[in-house]
Order: sequence, then structure tokens, then C-alpha cells
Amino acid sequence: MEKIAAKKIESWIVVKWMFCVIQMIDQVMKNFLDQVQKIVSKGDFSQLKSRNLGKDIQGEKNMNSKYIETLKRHISTHTVRSVEDRSAVSYLESVLNPEGRINTSFASDDKWPNHDGTFEYVSNPDKSRRPEQNFVVQIKGTHDYTESDGVISYSLKSLAFPAYIAYEVTADPGILFIVLNPDVRGEKRIFWKYMSPSFIKDINFEKSSATIKLYPEDEIKDTDESIDSFCKKLDQVVDTHLFLSKLDKDYLTKEDALKIVHYRCEEISMEIESVSVHPDLRDAISRKIVRALYDLCHSVLVLNAIKLGYTDINQKLAWEVSMFKAETKYLYNFLRGLKYIGIRIPEEGQSERLMLKYYNYLWEIRKFLKMNFGIEVLDNLSKFPLDMDTLDEEYYELVAANIASPDLTPQNVRVSRYYIQKTVPFFVNGERYFEVTLQLAGLYATKYNRITVYSKQYISTRYSIQIAYTEAELELWGIKNKIKILNNWKVAIDPVCLNKLAKMLMLHMKINRNYGEYVALMKFLTDTEMDLLQIINLSNERFKQVYDHIYGSTKTHDFGEVILKIRNNYAKSSNKVGRYTIRYVLLNLREEILEALLPNQYNSRSLDELYITSKCYPFEQKPFISNLAGKRTSKGDIKDIIEIVDDKRKVERVLPYLKIEKLISETGELFFDKKIIASDEAIKKYNSGLDSWERSNGFMINEKEGVVSIDSYESTTFFILKRLLDLSHIPNREQQKNNEKYLRECGIEFEDELKRIAMKYLFVSSQVMLIYGAAGTGKTTLIKYISLMMNQSKKLFLAKTHTALQNLRRRVCDVGDNIQFSSIDSVIKSNESVDFDIVFVDECSTIDNRTMKALLEKISEGTKLVLSGDIYQIESIDFGNWFYYAKDIISTKGSNIELLHTWRTEKEELSSLWDEVREKRPIITEKLSMDGPFSEDLGKGIFDLEDDEVVLCLNYDGKFGLNNMNQYFQNANTKSEEFLWAEWIFKIGDKIIFLDTRRSSLLYNNLKGTIVNIVKTVSSIVFTIDIKTCLTEEQCKYESFDYVENTDDGTRIKLEVIAWDDELSEEDRIKTVIPFQIAYAISIHKAQGLEYKSVKVVIPSSNAERITHSIFYTAITRAKEKLKIFCSAETMAAIVKSFTEQEVEHRTLRLIKDKMHLQDE
Repeated sequence: MEKIAAKKIESWIVVKWMFCVIQMIDQVMKNFLDQVQKIVSKGDFSQLKSRNLGKDIQGEKNMNSKYIETLKRHISTHTVRSVEDRSAVSYLESVLNPEGRINTSFASDDKWPNHDGTFEYVSNPDKSRRPEQNFVVQIKGTHDYTESDGVISYSLKSLAFPAYIAYEVTADPGILFIVLNPDVRGEKRIFWKYMSPSFIKDINFEKSSATIKLYPEDEIKDTDESIDSFCKKLDQVVDTHLFLSKLDKDYLTKEDALKIVHYRCEEISMEIESVSVHPDLRDAISRKIVRALYDLCHSVLVLNAIKLGYTDINQKLAWEVSMFKAETKYLYNFLRGLKYIGIRIPEEGQSERLMLKYYNYLWEIRKFLKMNFGIEVLDNLSKFPLDMDTLDEEYYELVAANIASPDLTPQNVRVSRYYIQKTVPFFVNGERYFEVTLQLAGLYATKYNRITVYSKQYISTRYSIQIAYTEAELELWGIKNKIKILNNWKVAIDPVCLNKLAKMLMLHMKINRNYGEYVALMKFLTDTEMDLLQIINLSNERFKQVYDHIYGSTKTHDFGEVILKIRNNYAKSSNKVGRYTIRYVLLNLREEILEALLPNQYNSRSLDELYITSKCYPFEQKPFISNLAGKRTSKGDIKDIIEIVDDKRKVERVLPYLKIEKLISETGELFFDKKIIASDEAIKKYNSGLDSWERSNGFMINEKEGVVSIDSYESTTFFILKRLLDLSHIPNREQQKNNEKYLRECGIEFEDELKRIAMKYLFVSSQVMLIYGAAGTGKTTLIKYISLMMNQSKKLFLAKTHTALQNLRRRVCDVGDNIQFSSIDSVIKSNESVDFDIVFVDECSTIDNRTMKALLEKISEGTKLVLSGDIYQIESIDFGNWFYYAKDIISTKGSNIELLHTWRTEKEELSSLWDEVREKRPIITEKLSMDGPFSEDLGKGIFDLEDDEVVLCLNYDGKFGLNNMNQYFQNANTKSEEFLWAEWIFKIGDKIIFLDTRRSSLLYNNLKGTIVNIVKTVSSIVFTIDIKTCLTEEQCKYESFDYVENTDDGTRIKLEVIAWDDELSEEDRIKTVIPFQIAYAISIHKAQGLEYKSVKVVIPSSNAERITHSIFYTAITRAKEKLKIFCSAETMAAIVKSFTEQEVEHRTLRLIKDKMHLQDE
């Protein structure tokens, strides 16, 4: 009975879906006919030259109402898939796979009512992987045909597909595939027919079927020659059917633009209706929608230009004028993004990601058309599935209600400046709102100084802003929380940034916020949301208009001179050295970036005519692959680089390199099949464009036997592994006697036998020891034992982060004149050699290859190495695979040990879960659900906080982000009044954690503390804090905080923060930044290296995709006794599934062993 009921429901859904489709088709045709009849009555057929209507208007005269009704009747019919049809689909897919030229998306079942799927056609994938055209197909399999004189006659029993094409439900060309004898081995034959206008006209739609003639030239054989011939014919079809080339060249009238808008919006609405019924098809349908967006965007751009009073509008003009209004800036970015897609084919699953971005643009278009042209389109846009869970909906409904209720009259903005870190749209009752994460601007601010505000207004500027907001109160599970609702904002670039930019150009300038030209410039940037790069690249006439608008009534033109000099020397047409650096600065006017670009005491050389460090020269030569001084631009700022270079040829040339880098980042692999990267010609072209410096620094793409790699990544990996391998083969037989003697006399009671064995064979057969182990297995304890045993040796302890170094110093507890602790970066940057008997390196998984290579090059001959880490925790930011592969390469006795027993916790169920997750074993979900249980739905249980307990979050924004979580916990602290400072609230009793600031080296990153008193005045706020580290009064004597006294578990200090003012000295500016954050909740990344008695991990559904295996593993291994993961069942399933879903072929280790002539065990 249940099966019967399920089938009935399924049938009802299909019927309802088909009914919706037919209704949409009805509406499309009604609107189309209205347009045609108006023009036909006038006899002016030239108006219908728009490529979207596709047919000659003379043919439309014959499309009378009877003909239309006939087409609709055929479209509404639906034939059930036959066994032959299914076999035909399978065979066709196996044949149509010509090296990436045809990318099929067929269905063997009845997924679509009038067609059987689509395929994308790429004319020459070696030259470009951009699809030339999308084709809609029908696939029929049959044994029922006749053949005479080489001509085959086949009866097409249903005319639904030809009618579908004739009725122009889709703008894509149609192909009918007929497979004869699809299930008979050796007798299968494929034929094809293009649904051309002439082919459609030959069909008599008054009948229920049509006889199709199949000629020898229509056959596709399973040979390379036949497939090539078929592709050449597709090229001809594309030439006649390609819309984009015509639209780019022709002027578009208002009438044509409106027709395209109606046509495309109705097409998109129909697809949205489909995806709302079948959300599992979101990616496939998104691909179709995305392909329809180009001409929709173009048409809206034209309508925007018409609204502004322009005539004779082409794409270039329409695109340019859109940038001058903040409310239409999205159109400029929209079309730019759509053009950029043409460089590459989105991989499976990426189209829906694009659609989620463009979804917001569609809302803007909908609003624009309604307000300016009275057109209502995309009325079902909210039906597109965004997968927001119920909790988020409830929260955002409360936020929306509060946005509607307060007085949002613009107020005077506050003093603090912020950068927009992230903007997330959300939708309530058909209205769109924004959740905006803002990061404090300034040289001494950190990424942790963030706040969240809510608004109905979208802000797209990339410059720092000042804001005004109204506070509203929300309640979550009985706990009240305040949110900030934006009611005013303005662009407010720090004058220091403008002055430093002038300094780079060797112009003396010192403007401040009171200058009239500063006020005028900020107003223009606020009103238009343009950036300075766009301004300097304007045409002469438009630039003059903009410049006069800003400086026409100002007394000074100091920064105007800067703009003019940049325009004259470094604008789009310039080839001067320094142009890319200056353009990058124009996009990113941040003091920390500017400061890193200026020459300093360590590198006083400058770049040609500019006062910019000579370290920028590699970036000037190859901006896509070389980093700008002080920035990792080649890894994270590719969009910015594309904008400042503005040369498609240069982008295409570096694509092979960028693709390999992307795959390395995603997979951790080093070697890749050349076929998935680029053609021989593309790789050769890239390599030939490199100069001698770039070649010597490893930017070459190596290729051998069809496998490619990046030279620097490969060479550093082999250098490190070979050096470690050499060290592992240097014996010292006398060492074993010393080790055994120490173990007999030391008095250590080894709970873990592996540690005793490791110390017995330490440096006996190898001068290097690699220590691997999960969190809590005692890696640092073993390092401590080794240090004590080698007490006569000169030792250096290294770590990547200050937190890891402090943990190492505290736990090793070894003191003396022969011991030194330092960060690895400071050691490799030093001019001194590393002259120690033993070098210990902790947290090796966070150390990249270049850093490790540099360290090995500095180490003196005869120095022994102890290297420790966990390859399953969060990895290095830059490329760092050496420690992972060393585990399998270094195998001499005593050179490699993996600690297995977890000592961080005595809870068997907890350590068992860690092992399961670490090894990606199959019963992670069961252990999460049954053993703790460790998982729980998001609820009020999050807020029951115990001593030595922390909440871990992935990000700052959102209902369950750090900002909100810390406020909830802080509000639960009712023992103290609130102390408001800038945009932050503090209370006595708040848990805090120090940040990586320049305030004091003693107040190191991740140092824990508690606020025990607060004194606030107009100009400052003084915190008395108990910190979890022991300091002496002498140590604090010259620091920017005061020593009070020592406590049972640390030190009490007083720390003053002063109010911001643009005129403060450099020394005082650092005191304006609060060097800690409230730490009831902290980020997972910040928690690495820390441990707590109890840990709660909060993972809302919106973060599921970003929780990688290493992030999840790091989070759960912070707990010593208790662990609870708060997330929905769906989120947990998605996370666990992702651990094994993206497994890749691990060829790198095999190739490394082959190249190093090593044998597998």
C-alpha cells in the first residue's frame, strides 16, 4: 500500500509539473503573439531583427493562431520512454565523447517532458574550453525503419520535440538523434537531424507523426573521422545560431531590449518553476539559466542607458554608463562576470554556485524593471532553492522585522573606519536584506576586530567606510541580544593612505579629513561606488567630467595632482614599470598594504621613478604568478589581478599554471595528468614567456611522459626529502649506548612504550627523527624527554606561530644558556647561520616547503633534527607537502615514529572518535550518534557554559557566528554593567583571548585572560586583566601596559586603550586598537594548538561546505573531556560524506619514489 501511495504521489507531482510547464508556455506564447501582431499590423518587420526571436519575420506571418494551437497540442503530449530509447541514450553517450568537444547531459528516463537533455559544444578544447553553444536534444531508439537506395525512412511518432523547437520555448538549437538497433551488438547506427527552420517547415503538424529521411551524410559512425565530420557540421550550425556575436556588434533599440527581457525572463521563470519542483536538478537547470543571462543583462544595460537619456546605444556605451550610479553598478559587474565565464567551462556542480551569485543580480534587475519601466518579471524568483534552514529563517525574520521598525533616518557617522569583509543576502517575504561583516581598518587592526550590521541597502565599495547604526534587541532561546541596523554610511578612506600613495609617486602631500577636496572625493566615491582605477581609466571626456565634478569648487587639488599623475603615467595604456603595483593600490587603499610597499631599512632600493620597494619588480613582470611585496596576491587576489592587467591574452597564457596551483591547493597532490591541464601548445607558450629570473625561481611547468608539475613545488619537495633522506642514513653507533644508559638512570616512568623505544634508537642510525601523532598523543612530551636526554647539546626550538612556540616553551620546561626558542620565520630571515647541535621543529604540518628548504640550507653540517607534527590538522597556508610525504620516504630505524595513544583525554569514546575521523573510517556517523552522543541539534544547550569550556565557530558572521555567539554569552553575564567602547561592549568577568597585534610581544597571540575591572573616561578605557602567563615586574617595565601583581595562575596587568583621532602619532595609534577579543567563542583556526576541558563546535548548515576534514578534525581534538557538535542531521551527513567524496588519485607518492629510486615496502 505504501508503494502504491508513493507512486500516486509521484504521478501527481509529474502531472502538476507538466501543468505548470504548459501554463508557462501558454504565457510565453501569448506575450510573443502580442508583440508579433503589433509589428505585423504595421508591416515593419525590421524591428524583429533581434537574435532572440531567431526567425525571419516573414515566416512569423504564417504562425497564425491555429498553427500555434497545433504546436501547443503537440507540446502538451508526452510519450513514455521505450527500452530502445534508453539503450539509444547509453550508446550515444559512449560515442559522443570526442576529447572534450561534446559534453553531454542526457537522461535515459523521463526527466524533461519535451526533450532528453542537452550537450555543450566546444569547438577546439586545446585552444579554449569555452562552450560555443548549448544544444537541446531528443534521442530515439528504434528497430522500425525501412531502407531504400541508402536512404532510411523513420516514422517519428511524436511531434512534441519539433513543436517545442518551432514554438521557441528554448532559444538553443535542437538536434534529433535517431539510433537504429540500439540494443543489437554490431548493428547500431546513429543518425542526426538539425531542427533548422527549413526542417521544421517540412513537418506537417496537422498530423500526429512525420516521416524522417536519413541520408548517408546524416550518419555518425564510431570513428574519429566521423566524429570530426560531425563537429565540423556543428560549427556550421553554431555560425548560424550564435546570438552573442551579433548582439555585441549591433545597436539595440528599446523595443528590441524589452522583447529580449520578456523572452529571457519568461524562460528563466519556467526553469525556476522546474527547479522548485525538482531541487535535485539545481545545477543542471542553473547551467541553462546562466546561459540565458548574457543577453538579459545586455538588454537591461541598454534600458538603463535609455533611462539616462542616451540614444544609439551599443554594448560598450551601456556598460560604461552603468558604473556611474551605485544602484546600477551591479550591471557593470554582472556583464563583466558573464564575459569572464567564457574563458573556462564550469565543472559539474559549479553552475549552481554561479547562479547563487547571479540570483542577487536578478533581484536587482527585477526591481529596476518595475521601478523604471513598470514591467513585472521573475515573479517566482524566490522559489529558486537556496537551502536556508528553519533556524536561519526564524532569525532573519526577526532581523527583518527590526529593520522595518526602527527610525532609519540617516544619522552622523561614527569615527571608526571599517572594510566590508563579507556581505550575505537573505530574503524575507519577498524582500531582500543584507548581513554585512565589517573589519576595523587601520595598520594595527587585526582580522578579529570585526562587527556585524544589517541593512536593506547593498554596499559594493571596496574602500573603508564610516557608519551610523541603530541598535535593536532580539531574543534567542530566552537570551537577549543586540543587533546593529545600518542607517547611514559613507566612503572614508584614511587620509594617511592618500598621503602614502602620493609619497609613492614622489609627491609631497598631507591632506586630512577637513580638506574640501577630501570631502568632495569621498562624497563622489560614496554616491557612485566607483573605485579610483575606474576613474583613471575613463575616456578623456568622461574623466574631465568626473574630475571637474570633484574638484570644480575645492580650494586645493593636492590629491587631484596624484590622480592626474597616475592617469598620465599608469593608466590602462601604460607600459611603465610600477603600473600594476599602482593600479593594485588604487583598488586596495589599505594602510597595511601601502606600508609594505614602501622602501624600509631592510630594503631601501626603490622601483624606477616610484618610491616603491624594488621587491615589487617580479610582480610587475608577472602579476599572475608573482606576489606583490607583503601580499599573497597570486593565491587570493586573482580577480584584482585580472582587473589591473586587463588583457585576456595574458590571462589565457597563465591559465595552465593557475590551474595546476588550484589543483595542488584542492588535492595536496604534486603531479597531474597533462590532459586535464592544457595542451602542449598552451604549456609551451606559457613556459616560453618566462624570463631567466622566473625560470630560476621555479615558475616553469615541468612535463614528462604526460605528467605535469610546477617546477618550484617539485624542486623544493625533492630538495627537502633528499636532504632528510641523506640525514636518515648517517649512523652513530655509540649513541645507542648513551641512550640506554640514560634510560636506565633517568627515572622516567613511560606510560607509552613507543616513547621509550623512540628514545632508545634516537640518532643511532639516523640524524633525523620525525614524530607523527594525533592531537594529545604526547608529541611535545617526547620532545621534552629528548631535550632532557641531550642536556649537554646546544638546542634550538622552532615553530611557525607564536602560539605554538609559547606552548613549546611552556611544556618543554628546559632552561639554560644552551637553549633558544624562536619562530622559524625569524631564523630564516636572519643573516646568521643555524649553528646548533639539535634543532627541534614543532607543528611541521603548518610549515610550507619554501620555509623548510630555507631552514635546511641554513643548518650547519652535523646538526641533528627532530621534526614533529600532525598531518591531519589544519595545513600550512602556502604549499607544504614535505612533512606528509616524508612519513613514507624516511624509514630508517629510529628515524620515524608515529605515536598512537591519545593522552589528551582519558575518555575512550573520545579518542576512538578522533581515530575514526583521522583515518576517514566508515563509521564516523555512528560514533557521533551513539558513543557520546557527540552531536546535537542547534539549540539552547549551546549556552550552558562551564569552566574551561569554549565554543568553536568557523566564521564571524551569521546567527551562529563568533560575533553573535560572544554577545549571547556576554549578555548571560548579569553580574556586570556594560562598558561601551566604539562599536564593542565589554563586561567585568568577560573571557578574552589576545590577538596577534603589535602592542607587545609579551601579550602573545592566543594568550587567555579574564577582565577583572574596567574604568572608562571620555578619551580612554582601562582594562585590568588576569592573563594566563607568568610575568615579572621587570619584564613589564618598558611595555605599553602596567604590571599589577602575580596571581595563582598568571599575572594581573592594566592596559589602556585610547580614542582614535586621525592626528595621533604613530606611537599612539597602536594604542587605539583593542588587542584582544571576547572569547566565550573563538574560531576553529584560532583554536589550533589550544586545549580545553570541554568543547562545543557550532556548525550551521550554511557552513557545512566549508568544513573540511582538517578543520573538523582540529575542532574535535581540542577537547580533553567533553565534546558536543551542534548541527542538524543534514549538515552532519553532508560533512561526513565530504570526507570521502573528493578523494583523488594519489600518484604523487609513487612518482616521488620512482624519481628518488626508492622501492615500495
